[in-house]
Amino acid sequence: MKVPLCAFSDNDPVRVSARKPFESRIPGARGQPHRTIEGGGHFLQEGRGRELAAIVADFVEQTPAGG
Repeated sequence: MKVPLCAFSDNDPVRVSARKPFESRIPGARGQPHRTIEGGGHFLQEGRGRELAAIVADFVEQTPAGG
């Protein structure tokens, strides 16, 4: 099973209403860490690109091949 990565922004209105259903509906997401990036908006890649890139890079580094 593939390991998912899930990151949210603390300032995204979707996070409040959708986080729990989102996490519960993604296969394999249960029990995985879900990062919250402070000061971002709905489009994390635009508002907090460096922080998001660091999380993605760390995730890729820690994910076993084929994971």
